[in-house]
Amino acid sequence: MQALQQLVAPDGKEVMLFPLSYMYISQHEGGDFSHAGTLQMDFLGWDANGRAYNCPYYAPCTCKCVAIFDASANDRVYESIAPVHLADGSLDYITFEVAHDNNPPQNGGDVVPHGSLLGRTGTAGYVTGDHLHFQVARGQYAGWEQVPPNNNWELVNEMHIYNACYVNGTDIVDGYTYNWITYTAPIGGSIKKKFPWFIYANKRRINV
Repeated sequence: MQALQQLVAPDGKEVMLFPLSYMYISQHEGGDFSHAGTLQMDFLGWDANGRAYNCPYYAPCTCKCVAIFDASANDRVYESIAPVHLADGSLDYITFEVAHDNNPPQNGGDVVPHGSLLGRTGTAGYVTGDHLHFQVARGQYAGWEQVPPNNNWELVNEMHIYNACYVNGTDIVDGYTYNWITYTAPIGGSIKKKFPWFIYANKRRINV
């Protein structure tokens, strides 16, 4: 999505959007020890000129900051203030977590309008480079649970990001092998094509 972008369905409900203007996955779901058993992903900052640092990301729906934890990584958990349209075609509340912003602008209880600045990619916490850590869960915030094989923590009711976020307004540089969906009213969508210079970008992959 783009800065200040908002998307509302004919029924007046917001559409959940992917929070970055460019998508470059540096660690896919279940990718290694830190994501094993979970559906979390890491995304590099990217812009029209390539790799970008301190890259802005935006509120994928109007949301409230409902939890803050791990001061070293600046983790923030947000919950939609109302049900939103999700990329799997459902209408539901959504909870999501972001991490690694060095100077997160929100505090607990803050409400962030759809499309407003939510944070920036960063290096806070245990990381090997600037990126956004992102995960989503269906429904209102229900806490955390540990999952095998490494007892990593995930949001209760965690779901695939590509089943939650539509990618209207996002250019896909590297979307791994997932089917990212663009919203078309009233529900549903079409598969988002890779950014034209995917092959070139892939050669420049930076593992985070």
